[in-house]
Amino acid sequence: MKKPEIYITKSPEETKKIGYKLAKRIGFNTVLFIKGELGAGKTTFIKGFLEFFGFKDTRSPSFLYVYEYPIPGGKIYHIDLFRIEEQDINEKLNLKEIMEEKAIFLIEWPEKIKDFKINLKYVNVHIKITKKDNRIIEIYLS
Repeated sequence: MKKPEIYITKSPEETKKIGYKLAKRIGFNTVLFIKGELGAGKTTFIKGFLEFFGFKDTRSPSFLYVYEYPIPGGKIYHIDLFRIEEQDINEKLNLKEIMEEKAIFLIEWPEKIKDFKINLKYVNVHIKITKKDNRIIEIYLS
């Protein structure tokens, strides 16, 4: 794995800006695995990512699991696995079918996916809390 790009943010707005900047560089058929503890800023990062594509009013799909955003030429899927049991992921979400579409996939809590073969480009994003609003964001591009 390549060395990560490392960013230090001091506010939710700065975290959103890093998501926005990354969105400029991501193409279709890419999966972003976004990791971090509860409250780390995963959804805030994703809000910035989605703002690049013109979506201003976004929220976490914690209770719906998946939000779909149409963009020119394809879609963006925001998938939140926090509240789903690992054994229910494929049955309830049809991830294998969804991931065959021309899309960008933003997955929160990806550690719940085990033995899932993905034939797509991927990016790992790790967000760590250092202080109240301070975060370290590590981005590993494949």
